[in-house]
Amino acid sequence: MRKRRLGRTSFEVSELSYGCGGTAGLMVRGSHQEQCEVVASAIERGVNMFDTSPTYGGGHSETNLGKVLKTLGAAPIVSTKIDFGPGDLDDLEQSIARSVRRSQERLNRDRLDVLYLHSRVGRRQDLAGRVLSVDDVLGAGGVADIMEGLKRRGVFGAIGFTGLGHTETVIQVLESDRFDLFQAYYNLLNPSAVTPTVAAWRAQDYAGMVRMAALRNIGVVGIRVLAAGALSESGELHRFAKAYSSLARAEVDADRVRAEAFKSFMPEGASMAHFALRFAFSEPTLDTVLVGISERAHLDEALAAAQAGPLEPERLRAIEARFRELYETA
Repeated sequence: MRKRRLGRTSFEVSELSYGCGGTAGLMVRGSHQEQCEVVASAIERGVNMFDTSPTYGGGHSETNLGKVLKTLGAAPIVSTKIDFGPGDLDDLEQSIARSVRRSQERLNRDRLDVLYLHSRVGRRQDLAGRVLSVDDVLGAGGVADIMEGLKRRGVFGAIGFTGLGHTETVIQVLESDRFDLFQAYYNLLNPSAVTPTVAAWRAQDYAGMVRMAALRNIGVVGIRVLAAGALSESGELHRFAKAYSSLARAEVDADRVRAEAFKSFMPEGASMAHFALRFAFSEPTLDTVLVGISERAHLDEALAAAQAGPLEPERLRAIEARFRELYETA
């Protein structure tokens, strides 16, 4: 497993990171034995970064990951998050300290490796803490100040944020240079965090923010590389997976239709997931690619894609040309 330095941090991370979220579900709803078997296999094969959150399964993901790592006697790099709920913004310092303390307890760790702000960054506060304003994050006494203070005290090794929300506000946070790393939306259907879009682009334009991060030596973790499951073979949810809302289901179904336009570029014998993963591994400015794992077969597929390495330059050029054709004829 190839490893890369995670931006300005001291962490050398595997190019594949293990996602413990509810969408995949294994670390929320799987048995302890199943979880141990898959996590042990990942670690044995070189995966050294695991991502969780207190909101994944209402804290069950953190708790289960902590138990699994204790059983295995393993100490990989673990990232978790702060998510705000109703009332939490009234006292940011206490809310963050409480979230960190609970994560430490569930993960059975005194020191956290990476802590992310998970709330989206928008033009104003919204949805009871799920969307913060730029001032909430960067203003005096805001999230960045508090997280930096805890980092200086050695509570965690690096701080980051999830780069979702309004593009211009996410870029403001990125350009503030207050965070060591960020999670970037990037996949075959929307590579705009790296690749300039065409004028007729209809999806959210992430405006090359991955390249901006790389220029600042901010670590980049690629997320949503399978587009919430749209870039996979089956439309059926795994038995451990979290059910989609009706809106999310419609978005995934629409993305499955969009994916049809790229099937002709798939390497012979490859699955759509393998193809999409190799597309993500082809981008050198992504320090690591985060993939949710539901079972051993998903881990095997992700590792096989990492082993296969980047797609050929001519195939990548053909994919980029296909985007232009799609929007020019729409």
